[in-house]
Amino acid sequence: MRKILPFLFVISFILTNIGHGQVTLYSETFSGGTLDNDWYAGFRLDTIANVIEPFAYTNDPNGNGWVGKLSTDRPDSGGVAQSYSGDGTLSDFYMEANIFIPIGGMFMGAEYYGIEFRIDSSGLTTAYQLVTNFRSTSPKIRFRKRSGASPVVFKDWLAAEIPGGIPADSGWHKLGVRAVGNDFWLYYDEQELPGCPYQDTTSTGLLTEGFIGVYAFMLSFTSYQTTDLFVDNVLVNDVVNSLEDPGNVSSTYRLSQNYPNPFNPSTYISFEIPSSSVVRLDVYNALGQKIRSLINQNIPAGIHRVSWDGKDVYGNEVPAGLYFYQLNAGKFQQARKMLLVK
Repeated sequence: MRKILPFLFVISFILTNIGHGQVTLYSETFSGGTLDNDWYAGFRLDTIANVIEPFAYTNDPNGNGWVGKLSTDRPDSGGVAQSYSGDGTLSDFYMEANIFIPIGGMFMGAEYYGIEFRIDSSGLTTAYQLVTNFRSTSPKIRFRKRSGASPVVFKDWLAAEIPGGIPADSGWHKLGVRAVGNDFWLYYDEQELPGCPYQDTTSTGLLTEGFIGVYAFMLSFTSYQTTDLFVDNVLVNDVVNSLEDPGNVSSTYRLSQNYPNPFNPSTYISFEIPSSSVVRLDVYNALGQKIRSLINQNIPAGIHRVSWDGKDVYGNEVPAGLYFYQLNAGKFQQARKMLLVK
């Protein structure tokens, strides 16, 4: 193999750091009793389409006297309601919404209120969800993927892990997600939930783009029941500006698994650094020979993503096989495997 020359070759580097002007990709405040965007009915549509509708509401989070209302009272819904909006090509973004969460009484069953994101193009089959279930026998916040009739649960946060614990009274709470590639940071009342970022490694059919929306579900042990979800201030920012608050910047270093993996012909590598530092990101073959330097420069704090097109430093396509990528930032060093297929 030819000797690799030690010069810099940076490709498709996307900085997602604090300090840029805000770019809003989507917003919905229901002001004036009208919808600013088109909303669509998702999930089961056997008889009656059910979408978000403006609803007059006092003491709403936005202060304009209006919120969005979504009901599960459709005869065909089976206790489920979901409405989606936005752009089906949304990929890396930060989404948040205020959701009214009822508290009180012991509801024997499941009662979910929350947000959905990366909803597939049909709005009917697959989506990620961050939902609350505070009136059940086991109150929790849950992150899961809705895939057909069998949701896949990634994480349940019980009372001891939830910032502030289970609320004592019904009220408005903010749910949020920062989605970068295949990494997800989840937020409750603007506090990052423990263990982030989370990744979906359950299947090869991973969602990397899609619509955003809201979701409600109520099921008792004996029957489906009706419920209303109230939502306000739905906001989607580009991920660059989701970190405007320095408190959202991680205090640790993270190197994420590349996505997709296996890949052909290109893949993305995401990492996060808590402070500005000189960063090196290199690709090695299975023999430990460096074949490409993707980054070798000072990088600001934040989340960053770089793509590798499966070529060496000379622009030649490398053969299929196992490769490694290694991140060096300050005293932090970590390597991960990735598989190129042809």
